Amino acid sequence: MCEPQHGSNLIWTVVTGGSKLSFWRMSAVSLMQSDEFRSRVQEWVRSIEERTNYHSLDLGNGTIIEGVISVDALRSRLHDLEVPESLEGRRVLDVGAASGWNSFELERRGAEVVAIDCVAYEEFRYASSLLNSTVDYRMVDVDEISPELLGTFDIVLFLGVLYHLRHPLLALEKLCAVTREVAFVESFVTDSLMSPSGQTSMEFYEIDELGGQIDNWFGPTTACLVALCRSAGFATVQLQYSQGGRAGLICRRKWEAAPSAPEETAPHLISAVNNRTNQSTFHRGLDEYICLYFRFDNPLRRQDLLIEVSGYGIAPLTVTSHSPGEWQANSKLPPGLTIGEHSVRIRTVRSMFSGSYTVQMLESASSADPLVFRSASVLSAEPVELFRVVNSKDETSVFQGHRAERLSAFFTTAEKHLKQHTVLTECAGTPIDIELVIELGGGTWQINAKLPRSLRAGFHTVRVRTANSDYSEARIIQIQEPMT
Repeated sequence: MCEPQHGSNLIWTVVTGGSKLSFWRMSAVSLMQSDEFRSRVQEWVRSIEERTNYHSLDLGNGTIIEGVISVDALRSRLHDLEVPESLEGRRVLDVGAASGWNSFELERRGAEVVAIDCVAYEEFRYASSLLNSTVDYRMVDVDEISPELLGTFDIVLFLGVLYHLRHPLLALEKLCAVTREVAFVESFVTDSLMSPSGQTSMEFYEIDELGGQIDNWFGPTTACLVALCRSAGFATVQLQYSQGGRAGLICRRKWEAAPSAPEETAPHLISAVNNRTNQSTFHRGLDEYICLYFRFDNPLRRQDLLIEVSGYGIAPLTVTSHSPGEWQANSKLPPGLTIGEHSVRIRTVRSMFSGSYTVQMLESASSADPLVFRSASVLSAEPVELFRVVNSKDETSVFQGHRAERLSAFFTTAEKHLKQHTVLTECAGTPIDIELVIELGGGTWQINAKLPRSLRAGFHTVRVRTANSDYSEARIIQIQEPMT
């Protein structure tokens, strides 16, 4: 696709061999429908097919192998994106490496570079041999990108690739999963010939509507490109430029450091659970969301809450208050989490982080270990003090038989680190499944459980025990209608 001429006042420049064609202030639609634009793009494509290099290549001794894009334009793009000059000790992935100028330049800056593309560029291998390069050059499609295949990287370059992909959001999620710190994303956009429109939309090109190329699939607006990167899992997305039909972004995986002099008390994180199961287990590859329940006494906007999972930031999708000081936030989990346990914590833009809550990532839903209660052979703890049992919907002790109702039981105990499989609740003498165990603080706990459908209308006893203690005293609930 066409490349920008950074640092010039041109709106768009198509570079073809040694010639240039400038398109001035035209709308995106008129530009793409222009016969002249289409013919110039096709001429540019033919020049590459005739073995004109895509990138110009600087061999470092004053010798430059000329290509479609000049060294100055390539260098200017890295400058505009604020790619660091020194990359000593950093591991870098160059996605869509093409002729390799970016890969060799970042290696020159001290990085350990992995370069991938879906096809082999002859000039890449030729320049690599002349430069005595150690860049790890691989044929890998964007659809194949994963931490298992490539590992993870401090820095990722994703320049001029997105609009060539049939699944752009999925591609950005894969990109995020292998990024430890920052990804630099550059793409064609539809709305920056004059100035960004602010609209969050994306055009789809079924065949060759964009420049006569069949591998151009999508054209996002600038705002859409930014939103896609945020939705893919990057904590912050900074727009560097949008001009000449191109936009460049800096996408970071971590929040800025918490304030040294916080203006607010940190939120109190109560629990973090799967939106589908109400349990603290999640499954790789599924479209699950994390629900966070927390206490916070001040007013709170969605953009003021920062979520962190094992060091990676993720923005909330919703933040709502159910009652004064009681809050819920929903978000996706950051891409690339490994199998095992992960620490979740939250803060506001003006506070330090909360305490942490542990969740677990599993390979699949079928790989979950059954949460089976097993009593200790010797009961070493005093029975819990069960002081309240209510319907989660209306906080009364009466159950109407609605599917959404949950039994919420509140108790105190000196025990620590209670989990679903170390607490048991029974109703009318029958054990019932616990969905959620919450530490409220000060030795107070809450459990939520779903009542079985087999319970008949009438009054029933509820008791709670732990693996190390016997049952509590009973509390009474009333079921007016059987569970439906």
